[in-house]
Amino acid sequence: MKSPIEEMERKKHYFTDWLRERNIEIPLMDYIVFAYQNELAIEKTSSHRLAFSYEIPNRLRSLEMKETLLTADQIKRLANEITRSHREYDPLPLIEKYSLAVQDIAAGVTCTHCQQLTMQWRSKSWRCRACGHHDKAAHINALSEWYCISGPQLTNQNFRQFTDIGSRHAAKRMLANPFTELCGKKRNAVYHLSPKLLQPHGLSF
Repeated sequence: MKSPIEEMERKKHYFTDWLRERNIEIPLMDYIVFAYQNELAIEKTSSHRLAFSYEIPNRLRSLEMKETLLTADQIKRLANEITRSHREYDPLPLIEKYSLAVQDIAAGVTCTHCQQLTMQWRSKSWRCRACGHHDKAAHINALSEWYCISGPQLTNQNFRQFTDIGSRHAAKRMLANPFTELCGKKRNAVYHLSPKLLQPHGLSF
């Protein structure tokens, strides 16, 4: 889990730069806001403002107004500019973002226990050469990784090369799962991957 303090500082830094590019100099007040009351506790954060989401309205109302920095019209224009500048964050696929090729990625299946790229398909199950862990569904994580790296489509050959397995028939059986949809036949067969692979149950870290 990323540190919420580091994440807050990073976003504050970039937003400050964004404002300066538009010749806007205003102080920023940062809060670390938790959506749920059972969030992890953060130690040694006396210098940081922490709050739950339901507390924010009262926190804002309690702020002391010392001076007027922006007029109502300027605030409206700033809000519109923020809205226009907003872009959805979409880092996928990674090979496009970082100008890589699939061949640059080490082949293999990651062990769901020790996280090493040391799983081998043996006797209808994946077995880790490093820790001995067995997992019949470790290839589901490999499909999640492919989705992140290359996108939501792959072929049987892509899958075999990516997971480093030799059997076309074993690959076909693995690809027959709730997260894939087969389109086309024989050499034209392509598997479409479900976005559900990116959810926690589909990808383990």
